[in-house]
Amino acid sequence: MLDVKLTELIDVATLQEIQDGFARLTGMAALITDEKGEAVTEGSNFTDFCMNYTRKSKMGCARCEQCDKSGGEQTMQTGKAVAYYCHAGLVDFAAPIMVNGEFIGSIIGGQVLTEEPREKKFIKIAQDLNINPSEYVKALKKVKIIEKEKIDAAADFLFIIAKILSETAYSSYLANNMDSGAANLSYSVIRKLKESENTARKAAKDMTELLATFENIEKIADESANEVTKASETVKNIQNVASNTKILGFNASIEASRAKESGRGFSVIAQEIRTLAESSKISADSIENAMKSITSYSNDMSSQMAFTANIITKCCDELKVISDMLGKLHDAAISSSDEEETY
Repeated sequence: MLDVKLTELIDVATLQEIQDGFARLTGMAALITDEKGEAVTEGSNFTDFCMNYTRKSKMGCARCEQCDKSGGEQTMQTGKAVAYYCHAGLVDFAAPIMVNGEFIGSIIGGQVLTEEPREKKFIKIAQDLNINPSEYVKALKKVKIIEKEKIDAAADFLFIIAKILSETAYSSYLANNMDSGAANLSYSVIRKLKESENTARKAAKDMTELLATFENIEKIADESANEVTKASETVKNIQNVASNTKILGFNASIEASRAKESGRGFSVIAQEIRTLAESSKISADSIENAMKSITSYSNDMSSQMAFTANIITKCCDELKVISDMLGKLHDAAISSSDEEETY
């Protein structure tokens, strides 16, 4: 068994930065734990439900730590990200951080629901944990409800991050166990790690831009929705006009059949029809303008989506560069180790 801790291989500040980036990008909570299930970072994007209620309970905190450990063990056994329900009824998922085939920690995400919660169930949990049930349910209503497909996608992304952390930890482990006489190799390792760090920071910056872009898209979508609502109201107005016009037309036919030389009744009705026709024209113009606005917003959304796609592509390329760098570092360390043994 490896006698090494996660924080001895990767500093806490780096772990915290990666964890915070994941939480910002997905909108979910995140935490990194050691092999015992104990937290090594500060929780990111934790819900009030978990942070200010469940974990404030002595029994609740102990159960949370046990769930974190159990989630890590599950994902270690399967070798991939695993989604599960925590003791408090929320959905979590975890991915393992490994070194040379041994589990040294896990990165955990979640604190969400997949459907509307049954309050009776959570009232019972609150009573078991000696928490005020009404306050617990109030905090529960703030928990995000996310589709299972999106949770699975976030879990897969978490697994990719955990894999990169595992490769980084393994490279650090090899570097820490190299003979002090391998000065040239040590210099190469430090240089490659620095390159990896710079690339990772660039990826984190691009992910921040990605988040801002999605927020802009959301704003544009809201404005488009408002324009559609206005158009819908105008359409209803036109429908009412059409209905009234039909009735007036019917009345005009009756009056025309009764009219004699004066035809005054028909003249009045005809005037009303012209007025309604003009109203229809104004409403139609209003719809046309609204549709133009919708088209403009749609074009803006398309442009923003294209920009987002470029950012995502850049992030993927940069993560690949990190992986390649760590792979070269791994090969260099292995080669040096073999040479030392031969010597």
